[in-house]
Amino acid sequence: MKLPKILLTIAATMAFAAAASANLVYTFDTDVEGFSGVTWQPTSPTGWPGIPTVQQNHTAGGWQMVMTKEFSWTPGGGVPIQQVEMQNLANTGGAYLGFDVMAGFNSFPPGVPTWYQLWIVGNSDGAAGWTQSQLIDAYQNPGQGDLRTWHFVLPFSALGWQPGDTWFQFWTGANSDAAVPVNFYLDNVVAFIPEPSIFALAGLGVALLIFRRR
Repeated sequence: MKLPKILLTIAATMAFAAAASANLVYTFDTDVEGFSGVTWQPTSPTGWPGIPTVQQNHTAGGWQMVMTKEFSWTPGGGVPIQQVEMQNLANTGGAYLGFDVMAGFNSFPPGVPTWYQLWIVGNSDGAAGWTQSQLIDAYQNPGQGDLRTWHFVLPFSALGWQPGDTWFQFWTGANSDAAVPVNFYLDNVVAFIPEPSIFALAGLGVALLIFRRR
């Protein structure tokens, strides 16, 4: 059964509210902010209200691991030392990584149908090490021109980041038909611990939904 639209709206509101109290925030307002394998896009993709973004560039189809963020020992994301803040988040527990992903008609050769996937990797020096998961498995119809968007919020554990880890990387990659390249845009990458008020808002939203349905 599909979730009611009001519940989806509540979930999206919670995600962005949580991001407001994030410990690390990368919005790409002026540059790539230490992300490699991407290009800064000040006016793309068309239709995304949060531009600028960064774009993964794929020159061919097939499997490619492209974007990398190595949380550095220098300032960035709103903190003095990114790796130290990632350690704090992992050690505290209850931390999440959230981000937006977009794919539009200009991500594909015109008029060519294809399937495409987005994969995500968390890498660290801990026992979990390289932890890889598929997040998107979709199809591009010929002539399809809409902008597709996704918002993901994943616990640190889903990326293999655990208490005691002292080094962190974030990767994304794509897979598609070997003859058809695919490009993804990323925005609003945040690492955060939600405040208790966020969960209170979630409970209120669900209660209102139940009351309305009755």
